[in-house]
Amino acid sequence: MMMQFVTPILRQSPRLCRGGVGAGVDVVLSNFTSPSNSSSSIRHEHSKQLLRAYSSSSPSSSSSAAAAAHTLLILGKPGGGKGTISSKILSDFPQFKHVSTGDELRQHVRTGTELGLQAKKFMDEGLLVPDEVMIKMVLSTTQSASATGQSLLLDGFPRTLSQAQSLDNTLTINHVINLCIPNEIIVERISDRWIHPASGRVYSYSYRPPKVHGIDDETGEQLVQRDDDKPASVMRRLEKYEEATRPLVDYYRDKGVLQTFKGTMSDVIYVDVKRWLEEKLACDDDEEDEKEMKG
Repeated sequence: MMMQFVTPILRQSPRLCRGGVGAGVDVVLSNFTSPSNSSSSIRHEHSKQLLRAYSSSSPSSSSSAAAAAHTLLILGKPGGGKGTISSKILSDFPQFKHVSTGDELRQHVRTGTELGLQAKKFMDEGLLVPDEVMIKMVLSTTQSASATGQSLLLDGFPRTLSQAQSLDNTLTINHVINLCIPNEIIVERISDRWIHPASGRVYSYSYRPPKVHGIDDETGEQLVQRDDDKPASVMRRLEKYEEATRPLVDYYRDKGVLQTFKGTMSDVIYVDVKRWLEEKLACDDDEEDEKEMKG
C-alpha cells in the first residue's frame, strides 16, 4: 500500500521562516518549522562530536564552520528520479557536496579500504551492510566538508529509522526531500529496460529503443533483461523500500524538517523542489544573521 501525502502549495506563499507562517498559508507548510529555537546550539554540539571523532583540525574554528552548514537528505524509491533531482540540485545550489552512499560504498570496496573490506564480507553473503559500518563511511566522507562549513546533500543514507537515530548522534539533518512517485510508473520505467551484457549498453523501448527489436545496435547480439528489472522483482523492491522507509518519513516529518513532492516527471517535480529549497535556505541564512547580530 502506498503512503498518502499532501502536495505542497508553494507558488504564491510568502517566505516561511521558522515561527513565521503567514496568513493564508497551507498548514502543511507550517509543519516544516524547526522543533525549537536551539537548533543552532544542537548543530554546534553535534559538529564538535563529529570533529573530535573523525578530524584532527582545530575544534574552535571547525565547529563554528560546521554549525553554519546545511545538511540536506533526499529520499526516493529505486527508479523514482532521485538521481535526476539530485543532479539538478547540485547544479542550482553549488554550495552542496553530493554524498551518495552507494557510490561511496562501491569506491571503498573497489579500493580495498578497511571499511570496504568490512562491507564486502556482508555484500558477498547477500546481506545488508551494518549500520555502524555505513555511518563510519558517511562520516569519513563528510568530515572535510563539515569542517569547512560546506553544505551536504546525502543520497542513500539513512534508509531506516534506526540509521537515522544513530546518525543524529553525530550529524544534524536540517531538511529532507521525500520524492513520492507512483509504483506503477516506476515498474513501467524499469521493466522497460534491456541491456547488452558485454558492453553494458542500456536500451529503453519507451525513449531509447534499439534499431531492431531485441538486438544491440553495434554488435547485432541479443539483448537481455536483468532479473532485477523484471516487473515482479521491481515491485518486491518497492514494497521493501516502503516498509523500511515509512517510519523514517514519519520520523523526519515529526521533527519538522521533511517535505514530500508527488508527481510522475522529474522536471515538473523539480520546479517545486527548487522553490521550496530556496525558501528554506534563505530562512536559515536569515536566522543565522539574526543570531550573529544578537550575539
